[in-house]
Amino acid sequence: MGSRVYVSSKGRFWSIRNTRSLVYIGLFTGFGTALHVVESVLPPAIPLPGIKIGLANVVTLVVLFLLGGKEALCVSFFRIVLGNLLSGTFLGVAFFLSSGGGLSSFAVMYLAKRKGLPPLWVSILGALFHNLGQWLVASLYIQSSALLFYLPILLLFSLPAGAGVGYLGMLLLKKEALFKT
Repeated sequence: MGSRVYVSSKGRFWSIRNTRSLVYIGLFTGFGTALHVVESVLPPAIPLPGIKIGLANVVTLVVLFLLGGKEALCVSFFRIVLGNLLSGTFLGVAFFLSSGGGLSSFAVMYLAKRKGLPPLWVSILGALFHNLGQWLVASLYIQSSALLFYLPILLLFSLPAGAGVGYLGMLLLKKEALFKT
């Protein structure tokens, strides 16, 4: 019998395949949250707003390929909430930027994986759409056309960040035998 996770105020439950998947969701959420918090306190590699490597996204990528879409969505959502709680930005602008980027990134990564793309390309597309999602949220907050000029810079820097995260994800996925018992 599979475990159930409560996800709706209307009494609906979302079935997770089994207890092992639920344990992996918890572990990967912890890994992703730790990476999220560590990256949020480190000085940026490039001193431009919104430009980060996005190391926590490697966790979503690995979970997507190892466990599946539902589990990756859970990990992504819980990582964003917990990471923002721990870094003191919950329900602030940073939380909504993170949510917009993370959820748009997840949606594109999920679709790209279903189309059969390899992890490296899934990650690059995820990085592009993460920045697009964050840019959209920032545009809603700031409501200035000046942000349109910053979009190409964000997209340009998302390519090497997505490639780096994708490469790291591929290395971790090669070690997937560690996760099987």
